[in-house]
Amino acid sequence: MRYTAKVYVSDVMDQIVVSGYVVDCDPLSSPDHEATEFTYQMPGWGLNDPLEWLKTALGMWVLNTSHPSAVKAD
Repeated sequence: MRYTAKVYVSDVMDQIVVSGYVVDCDPLSSPDHEATEFTYQMPGWGLNDPLEWLKTALGMWVLNTSHPSAVKAD
């Protein structure tokens, strides 16, 4: 199996949106290379440092999506 992912993080008004997709690129396990898309939205917090903003957004996304109730099965 070989996965490729693209993650987008956006500051939209007073919300942070983390979205993207994951593709299984292995022709044996996924010959159609179907993508799994995701979106997560949370309130913004007004950080001025770009790297700190990104680190915080990705960290909050990981913490909130690692809870079993947040995982969406296809």
